[in-house]
Amino acid sequence: MDEIRAIVAQVRNAHVRALLDAFLDDPEIGPAFDIAPAAKSIHHAHRGGLREHTLSVLRLAEKVCDHYPQLDRDLVLAGALLHDIGKTRELTAAGEDYTDEGKLVGHLVLTCQLIREKAARIADFPRELEWRITHLVVAHHGRREYGSPKEPVTLEAMAVHALDDLDTRMSSFGQLFAAAPAGARWTDSKNIYGRQLLRGK
Repeated sequence: MDEIRAIVAQVRNAHVRALLDAFLDDPEIGPAFDIAPAAKSIHHAHRGGLREHTLSVLRLAEKVCDHYPQLDRDLVLAGALLHDIGKTRELTAAGEDYTDEGKLVGHLVLTCQLIREKAARIADFPRELEWRITHLVVAHHGRREYGSPKEPVTLEAMAVHALDDLDTRMSSFGQLFAAAPAGARWTDSKNIYGRQLLRGK
């Protein structure tokens, strides 16, 4: 968590920083964030997986913002931190199932509700800034058929989606490689990608 806080400390916009600190300092979200899995099975599906995934996306976000100066760094970092944070309430701590709240509402809506609640407690929080941060969350799956009610319409939302997708796929490939028989170069084709994957040496 120390490295996550150090990255968040780079945020210059006072309202964005206050919002991110409100999440990290939340007495329920903070401890849950440390132990929650990022998913039931597809990626980072283990204790602490959500923190691991979020830190990875934050690290990637730093590098991408250095490469593309036209990006609003504060917004990309906000999206990297918040995009999956509703999973602290969507999944049980052990990650073996969804909570009732997770089944009925889901992490995208839960996160948006939390953004609205916390932004409302920050003095003079700009409404458009809240909308833009919320868009980073609702668009991070990239396509409607993948669960996003809105597709990315800002540079920052496209960046957050791409980084989340990259880290998710790297983890899921790794899990499939680990599950392959010892010595096998190829995975089974019965996986979420519907094709065999080459593990190589």
